[in-house]
Amino acid sequence: MKKIFTKLIVIFLTGTFFSAVLVNGVMAVEDPIIMKIGHSQPTTHPRHKAFLFFKELVEKKSPKIKVEIYPAAQLGTEREQMEMVKLGTLQATRGGAFEAASPKLLSLLLPFLFRDLDHVHNVLQSPIGDVLAEVTEENGIKILAWADSGGMRQITNNARPINTPRDLRGLKIRTPPIDAIIRCMKAFGATPVSVPYADLYMALKTGVADGQENPFVHIYHKKLWEVQKYLSVVNYQYHPDPFFVSLKWWKSLPLDVQAVLKDAAVKASAYSDKLHEEEAKVARQDLEKRGMIINRVSEENRALFIEKGKEVYDYYISHGICTKELVDLIQEVK
Repeated sequence: MKKIFTKLIVIFLTGTFFSAVLVNGVMAVEDPIIMKIGHSQPTTHPRHKAFLFFKELVEKKSPKIKVEIYPAAQLGTEREQMEMVKLGTLQATRGGAFEAASPKLLSLLLPFLFRDLDHVHNVLQSPIGDVLAEVTEENGIKILAWADSGGMRQITNNARPINTPRDLRGLKIRTPPIDAIIRCMKAFGATPVSVPYADLYMALKTGVADGQENPFVHIYHKKLWEVQKYLSVVNYQYHPDPFFVSLKWWKSLPLDVQAVLKDAAVKASAYSDKLHEEEAKVARQDLEKRGMIINRVSEENRALFIEKGKEVYDYYISHGICTKELVDLIQEVK
């Protein structure tokens, strides 16, 4: 019986799934949709594990999509990868190049803005999170989901415990090329040294920087106990870890593919948050076992950091990056 079938079928060819249709009775094989994802963390990190989970969800739901993951800064620095996403030569990334996506995302990096991670999640799952996610689209980037970048950020160094801003004076603190972190370190009295994440360990080992700031999970996965002596729990700043995709590429996708990717991104981001929460507890304990001297900044001394951080708020409000109204709305969220 001869019929011309027009419905989409899936065939298995040379170990890879491809879409195929019958055109005038002849089988025509369509190329799969390739989604390349780059990031800067090692394969042991929750971010990479979450991307593997994303890949599993997507390819199981839609065999016509093939996800390729490039970890450990294989494709360049976080800033370079973000520029690739803007151009559409890289389909997705996660990382801290917030300014490349939109300077307005720096609003979330104001010092001591959030009480804790529950406060963060409640804000990002509210209309505030929806509005902030939309601002990146004017720069050719779409945010599919919000995730954590390891929790609140702490400070390590090789000179002394950090208990007050005065203890940071004279110390060269490595920062990523993120304006909000640089301004915070200057406000606290440190000398910022901007170094790409991939070069962090060597910068500390060679004395290019005396210290750095990161969440427990990043400190652990970068093995910074080998090159840092003191870890001070300051909880001075939160970083989101948005799931960035190329807007140009996204708009080229069929609606059914968009739905699959969106659903998988939300689930993978939630999985990432769970891994970060679990690993943060283990990381802190293990860092201490490996010889790092850990101190927690008292509430009284934390107030000194908060006071110094006000100049960062003043700068971003006066330059239109955020508004006092936005800050108030965020802080009012329960």
